Amino acid sequence: MLNRTLLLLLIPCTCLFANDFFTSAIQSLLENFTDDDDDQEDMIVPTSHTIDLPSGPLNYTAIAGILPQFYKKKKVGELFFTAYLKEDEEEGEKDPARPITFIFNGGPGGSSLSMHIGGLGPKRLLLPEEGQKTLPPYKMIDNPETLLEESDLIFIDPMGTGYSSADKEWFEKYCYGVEGDLNSFSEFIRVFCGHFDKWNNPKYLLGASYGTSRACGLAERLAWKGIHLNGIILMSCAIDFVTLSGERDNALSDCLLIPSLAATAWHHGRIMQDKTLPEVVEFARRFMNEQYAPVMFQPSRLNGAEITAYYQNLANLIGLPLDTIRRYGSRIDEMTYVTEFMAAERKNIGGMDSRYSGDISTINREFHEDPSYRDLAPAFYPSYMNYLQTDLNLKIRSVIYEDFSVEALRSWDWGTYDSPGLPNFLQRLRRTLISNPTMNIFIGSGYYDLRTPFGAMEYSIDHLDLPSSYRKNFQIEYYEAGHGFIFDRDCLRKFKQDVNKFYAKHSDSLAKNTSQEDD
Repeated sequence: MLNRTLLLLLIPCTCLFANDFFTSAIQSLLENFTDDDDDQEDMIVPTSHTIDLPSGPLNYTAIAGILPQFYKKKKVGELFFTAYLKEDEEEGEKDPARPITFIFNGGPGGSSLSMHIGGLGPKRLLLPEEGQKTLPPYKMIDNPETLLEESDLIFIDPMGTGYSSADKEWFEKYCYGVEGDLNSFSEFIRVFCGHFDKWNNPKYLLGASYGTSRACGLAERLAWKGIHLNGIILMSCAIDFVTLSGERDNALSDCLLIPSLAATAWHHGRIMQDKTLPEVVEFARRFMNEQYAPVMFQPSRLNGAEITAYYQNLANLIGLPLDTIRRYGSRIDEMTYVTEFMAAERKNIGGMDSRYSGDISTINREFHEDPSYRDLAPAFYPSYMNYLQTDLNLKIRSVIYEDFSVEALRSWDWGTYDSPGLPNFLQRLRRTLISNPTMNIFIGSGYYDLRTPFGAMEYSIDHLDLPSSYRKNFQIEYYEAGHGFIFDRDCLRKFKQDVNKFYAKHSDSLAKNTSQEDD
């Protein structure tokens, strides 16, 4: 159960709403949420804001607070959220056609913090290339690339992260798993739509990393509840874990990583400097399909000269020494690559974003040595906490906001009802599309992401086994950055433009239907 100290501190600010709709919705929430035996406490904090966008000023209401989780009609916990809702131009008027997007991060065990101020919300961190320092004071700025212009935004913290908590220990453990997590999120969306009268608004999901798995599963789970989505936005895809998890007797993930390794070698100036990045990537795709994959099917059937030539071709493509390729038998996974690429200089490169490099602090190979975003990461937590307290008026002093739940990650139950081995959400996405053939899918991938490489995404989408008529449902975009490509200013701008086109599909469809009705 949420600490009572937090309940006492979640007091509403004195600002006025632009219209009575939000006020009545919040009052309804408080009446339904408060236990009869407790004094009524305000569980949310509303504030009004304005952001100046290139298209003009946009007025919005920010709501930070909690929503109850129910199991068999009994309250068993609560999830913390922050919602940004565009204020209506005319008091009392609501736009039933305005999209609403539910946003969450990955992990599993990650809060929405980095998604929130990393580039999607109305405020974001100043980026290093804009002058952000690794030590305080940090700076938050208005975000012209926010998605709020196109859609209302609801950032959700999963159970055990942020200020989300369970009343009972069993429920927390239940949420630390694929199926329990999906039930928790679907329950949140159901309750949110009820309290804020969003049943009839177009609905989207946006997930990053493991959040893309959650989005695919959640789309199906919501359909079971009668809530059908207009679209889902997937950033840095993790859909089929067989394509991501290297195993001794399964070289598929190593194979699908090769285009990203070639892109990395090109970026660091080791290969094909006379070629563009897309040209290098396309060459690597052909090598992956025409040389690497056939060798992995029959690695012991090549003679000495053939295997040496193959090793040399791979070394030339991904920028590693021939001896290193030979030592690992051409099985180069993320950890091997990031530690071997600059081993002679006692440096490693990023797995989350392979453009980055940094000194190593231990002789043991560990993921926490990843230098990706090292110049930005220290600013996230204090900046977000300051933002909650000052901008959103959430005066919390003693309750800990959990940015990342290590407990959730370590105890995660990866079992699913439809995958006998590693989780595979392809079939859930396929079933959802077949039952809802007008749902659109946006996919964004970074060229320099070695954690969820774009090759694995392409393989997964290619194996959805859908009729060709569904190709129009997909919009796939690539970014010259890594796993967190929205932390790159140029990529953030491109992402904003790309997603605007994605949302426009809904507007175009709505306009077409309206025209047909008028006729």
